Amino acid sequence: MALDTTTIAIGEPTVLRVIADRDVTAGTGSFDWPEWQDTIPGGLEILNTFVADTTAIEGVNGNPIIRVERAFQITAWDSGYLAIPPALLVWGADTVASNPLLLNVLLAAPGEPGQIAGHADIRRVQWTWQERLQRWLPWFLAVAVIIGGILFIVRRWRNRSVPAVEDVVPPPPLEPAHIVALRELDRIGKESAWKRGQVKAHHAAVSEVLRTYFERRYNYPAMERSTDELRSGLGHLPIRTQEKELILELLQLTDLVKFAKWSPLPADHQRIVDKGIQFVEITTVASENAEG
Repeated sequence: MALDTTTIAIGEPTVLRVIADRDVTAGTGSFDWPEWQDTIPGGLEILNTFVADTTAIEGVNGNPIIRVERAFQITAWDSGYLAIPPALLVWGADTVASNPLLLNVLLAAPGEPGQIAGHADIRRVQWTWQERLQRWLPWFLAVAVIIGGILFIVRRWRNRSVPAVEDVVPPPPLEPAHIVALRELDRIGKESAWKRGQVKAHHAAVSEVLRTYFERRYNYPAMERSTDELRSGLGHLPIRTQEKELILELLQLTDLVKFAKWSPLPADHQRIVDKGIQFVEITTVASENAEG
């Protein structure tokens, strides 16, 4: 854990960051994070929870590492030193503890000694008509613009040209997701861009095809999610454990090549295409059986 600043005034915000690293070569899995809602142990109030950030890095021993960072905007309403106990993350049957932190919360600057500020008197203000006009004129102009826009849209709608029924051509039917995915994976395997030194492009193309297929197959926005965010959403989808582990393994390997510049063996380039075809085929079979 780390704080953006270790000294704040009462009510002043700061950011608490919790970072967890996992060695990809040690196997698959994910951390179970503590469920912090409005407060954090130690007397801190959570003002905002930021979106988790996932990156792929290279460890000190050269192994590929997946780093997950979660950040919380916090504040405190008690002065003095506040001890933040270690955050506890669960990995399988083990519990991992972070480092503790100490936050110094200062009181606001005092006023003059012996002086207590009194309340201000209520002042009544008489607006002139020029002031009233200046205050309300922007609102009048905004309403006039809105009304004018509505009238313009209505007029354009009434004067629009309606195409004849015979001129309307229905769009062609969309190809099934598994057909498109299998065709693209076969093309990527035959092109073998990695043989021309385009290793990153080869694995990025496989990742895009699998994410597009997953998005269409399960109606889940996989293209907009990181691999760790995708992992969190799998529990709500009709996908079996075997298929879940396979798609996560494939996406993690492509992430390592794209972001951590990991250099896989020559056999891994074709293996990731074959595994992608396997994932599409087993999930397609499961879909057809469910519909039958």
